[in-house]
Amino acid sequence: MQINFIGTGGAFDFQLGNSAALLDFRGHRILIDCGNSTYKQLREARLADTIDHILITHLHDDHVGSLSTFLLHSKYFLKASRKANILVPSKSFLDYLCEFLRFSIPNYKDVVTFTDLSEFEGITAVDTYGLHIPEMPSFGYIFEDGEDVYAYSGDLRDPHIIFQTLEAQNYVNKKVKVFHDLNFDPNDSVHCYYKEIIPYLEKYKIYAYHLDPRDNPEDNPIPLLADFPEYLVANNPNLHFNSN
Repeated sequence: MQINFIGTGGAFDFQLGNSAALLDFRGHRILIDCGNSTYKQLREARLADTIDHILITHLHDDHVGSLSTFLLHSKYFLKASRKANILVPSKSFLDYLCEFLRFSIPNYKDVVTFTDLSEFEGITAVDTYGLHIPEMPSFGYIFEDGEDVYAYSGDLRDPHIIFQTLEAQNYVNKKVKVFHDLNFDPNDSVHCYYKEIIPYLEKYKIYAYHLDPRDNPEDNPIPLLADFPEYLVANNPNLHFNSN
């Protein structure tokens, strides 16, 4: 299992790209989120045609802003001319997503298929409804493959649900890595304030994304993904392979 971030910035950090990632998981490549900048970055890196499935955390533009364009690209510009496939964590989220797609692609069923995430072994959806924006559906995800476990928060102001889920799963003798959104403003009510995550560093390897590294305070001990080239698509030219 390998994760590589296409972008690590928040909604307004255009120079860093919207937070999105490619996950190579059990022989499949999964795109996690597809924000405003993501389709452009995938095309520039020649990776748009390597994706098998898509996972969405929530429907803000910096997470789905170029999703419709990507779906159309997959249908009409891939050599195989196949529909993109979205893995959906719940029936209610599928309904929510379909309503969103109807506004940009009225005939969206012609360009996308949907697969219930429960059919995909090794992925746990963490329902974070209302924990980013009140009354907004959202999900984090936990991926397990062999001894490796990755937790991906999505956007989340309260980090405890991710770590409580990890504790409940009791991953004994597993290498757990947590990729969590972060902010450095205690008045920010929609993303996780960095000091709330610090206590978890004693047990978990944690990397922060969805931020501008220039805002990083001197007392922050949480590693920033932007400082780790091995996790960035731009620094990994070996990511090209034939899609399944």
